[in-house]
This record gives sequence, structure tokens and C-alpha cells, in this order.
Amino acid sequence: MRRYIFSICTTCGLLACAPAESKVADKSANQVKLETDSIPVIILRSYFNSNENISLSQLQDGLNSGRIACTADVQTKLKTKMRLSDSLKTTTLRDFPLADTSLYLVTSIDSVTPSLLMTSLNEVHFLRDRNHYPLWIPDNSKRDWQKAITSYTHTGVTALTRRTGSVLNTMGTQKYLELIQPVLGNPEILHVSNEVSMQPSCDYASMKMKFATSKEHFEILNLLGADVVELTGNHNLDVGADPYVASMQWYKDHGMKTFGGGLSPEEAAAPLIMTLKDGKKIAWIGFNEFCPCGECADTKMGANRYDDSKASAAIKALRSDVDYILACVQFGETDSYTPSPTQKRISKFLIDSGVDVVIGSQAHQPQTFEFYHGKMIFYGIGNFMFDQIHRLGVRQAYFLECYIYNGKIIQFIPQFTYMGDDRRPAPASAEQAHIIKKSVYLPGFFQGK
Repeated sequence: MRRYIFSICTTCGLLACAPAESKVADKSANQVKLETDSIPVIILRSYFNSNENISLSQLQDGLNSGRIACTADVQTKLKTKMRLSDSLKTTTLRDFPLADTSLYLVTSIDSVTPSLLMTSLNEVHFLRDRNHYPLWIPDNSKRDWQKAITSYTHTGVTALTRRTGSVLNTMGTQKYLELIQPVLGNPEILHVSNEVSMQPSCDYASMKMKFATSKEHFEILNLLGADVVELTGNHNLDVGADPYVASMQWYKDHGMKTFGGGLSPEEAAAPLIMTLKDGKKIAWIGFNEFCPCGECADTKMGANRYDDSKASAAIKALRSDVDYILACVQFGETDSYTPSPTQKRISKFLIDSGVDVVIGSQAHQPQTFEFYHGKMIFYGIGNFMFDQIHRLGVRQAYFLECYIYNGKIIQFIPQFTYMGDDRRPAPASAEQAHIIKKSVYLPGFFQGK
């Protein structure tokens, strides 16, 4: 769990205490500590703007010149804080071009939208290091910033089996995770979509399309700190009912909550509801579109089969009880960056029915994502921990670093990964990430239609 220590004092200037390595634009400005009667000023940019940081001096120059606009709700206080001119350019979130490659928009934390990415200021990202964020304005709402924001990470396909299992036998779990674990960090809630059940031991070399994971290697979920395990996958019943039952008990014994599958049709269809630090409630619901391996809980244990009417009823029942709903779907496989027509139809049906985000759980390669009616659809985020390396697409992936504020996810930050020849998940290089972005960032998907 990420922990933050906050100090309280009287506002006396522009800047909060910045990290030693930060370049402070105005060295004569008084430095202040974070307080509960202030809110951060946030700089947003398009997903297509690759500049992840802006300095205070660049921000000040941009605001003074009109190259950078702000929203009306922060105009007056921002002008006072940064000693700016009387003619700040203002605009609205609705009017900001979602596919722009260079513009920024300054706004309040309460106006942040997942269709735009938050930008670091003086190398400090507010969501990752609130205690050192350098730009705050007065606010009398007395928010407790330790409770106001929850960090959540959503990962792609996990299947610790076949050649991945053989790699684990050779190098061990710690070595296998050493490249990905630092970038994964330590979110307060970590999601894993696990497609494979546990056996006491496994002959990985003999596995082709029926999968299992040894009990020893199931411990990777513990090492990662998994909190939420999605069970919509196709292969959890590959080796029968007993390993599935044992795996369900293992999750419970290790404090992991599950959704999208269960020991009965009722359990498989049940949503997972969690209460966050601020008292808001978030729910996960999960479905399997086709159940190609006979893995669905139609009359027995297994994954929750997708059906329009069932999904609509589940969403309607949840909507009055929770603040935010994530829908995860094991769609039919497609070896393409572009989603299938049924993926698009089902995803938009779920949004229209009331969910707040749709994330495809099936994809062995990343797929495009879309901003639809003000909400995000991630059609597929690729493999997180699986053995496929036979073509470029299955080596590429991303997981979503998310932040929940006031009962909704306000940021989905893609963290790009790449599976090397050693079959270890690893952060993508700048060049590898650029190639993935070219495949999954489509300007037409970000026009809010």
C-alpha cells in the first residue's frame, strides 16, 4: 500500500516543498507545506502529447502568453498564486482537442477526466507523490488527502503455465518478476486476470492447450500483492473441478477477492463490491462471451457467461448501490489491434447500460481503446504474464495504472510492457512503447462520440 505523510500549515506562497532534484522556477517564491485547506492545480494533456512533464516556468510563460489555457474555476486563484497577468485564456474540458500533440489545459482536481492524461509538474506527478506536488490553491473543503485517492492497477492476461512454467522452474519466481515489479509498484488495489488453476505440481513441457499452474508458482500472485482476481478466462477448468475448487480456496486463504467466476452460477455472476478509504463503493462485474472450452458456469462452476439481458439486469441492480462499475469481458479472440464488431457492440451496450469503463480481458495483444459517451473502453490490454513470443503483437502489452477519486476512476495511465525472448514481463523501452502507441492510439476514437 502506498503511504503519504502530510503536514499542515498556513499558506504563504506559491510552491509546496519540492524534491531536492526538482528545478523550481521561481527561487524567490516562498515554499509551503501541503495543507488540508488547499487543492492541487492539475495540468492535463492529450494521450497524443508525449511530453509527460512541464516546468513551473514553462507553465507560467504559457499561461501569460495564452499558449496554455485554464478552466474558469481556477482562473482567479491561479492568477494570484502564480502572479500572472489579468488576461488568462480560459476554455472548457469539452472544447479541448483530445487528439492534440502539444497543448495543455490547467484545471482543478475535481475536473480531471480520464480522456486526458495528468502531466507531471517540475518532475512531480500529483497522483504518485502528492506530498511534493508544487502547485496548490486555497480551498475550504477540508479534504483528507490520505483518504481521498485510491491507487488501483489493472493488468492483462496472466497464465503461469507451459513455457512460462518452464522458465519459472529454471530461474525462480523472484528472478522472473524482477523487471516488472518495480514499474508495477505497490498500488492499494492490484487486479490480476488469472486464467489457470492450481495443481500441486505440473509437467509444463507436456502442456499445449490445456493449462495448469503449480502450487509453488501460484505464489507469484502473493509476491505481486494481488488483491482482486478476475476469473472470466477460458482455461480455469482445463484440468477439472478439483484444481478449480482448490484455487478458489487458495484465493480466500490469501485474502484475494474474486469476480467473473465461481463455484456456482450464482457465485460466478455475483459482482465484487469494495468500499474505498473515502467510503465510496466500487464494483467489478465479469463475463465470458463465447466460453469456447466449456468453461462457463451455466449449471456448475466456472466463468460467468455473457448475455445482454443478464448484464443489463446486473448493472441496473448495482447502479443504486455503488459509485462506479468496471465491466471486464473475456471476448472472443482476435489477432488484431482492432476490436471485432461484437467487441464494439457489447462494450458500447455495457456503457449504455450504465457501466463506467469496459476492459477486455481476452486479448493476447493490445488493442485500440475508445472514449465513448464520456467513458473509456479498453478493448484489450494484452498479455501480462504468459509465454507467447511468436509474433510482435503478443509480445506487446500495457497495464493500467488507475486512480480513484470521489468515487470514480479519474485516470487510466497506460504502462507499456514487452515480453522478451526470456519470456519475462518487462517495461517497454521508449521505442517499443512508441510502436505500441501507434497501434492503439487512434485519433478518431477520442472525439467523445
